[in-house]
Amino acid sequence: METNDFVQKLLTEASLDDLEWASDVERILAEQVIFLRAQLQQQRQETVLGTHELISELYCRLEDKQQQIVALSDQVSFLRQHFTSSSS
Repeated sequence: METNDFVQKLLTEASLDDLEWASDVERILAEQVIFLRAQLQQQRQETVLGTHELISELYCRLEDKQQQIVALSDQVSFLRQHFTSSSS
C-alpha cells in the first residue's frame, strides 16, 4: 500500500476524535523528544565541566607532589652533607 492510499484510508476510516487524539499524542511525544534532547545536552555539558574540574584538581595534586619531592630531595641532600661532614 502506498503512502497516499494509506493516508486516504486512514482519513476515511478514522473519526475526527481519533485524528485529534493521534495529533495530541504526536505533539506530546515531540515535546518529550525536545525535552530529552535538552536534558542530554545539559548532561553532556555537566560531564565536560566535571571532567575539566577533575583534571584541574589532578594538576594541583601533581604540583603539590612535585613540591614535596623537591623538599624531600633538599632534605636528603642536607642529610648527606651532614653525614659526610660528620664522618670526616
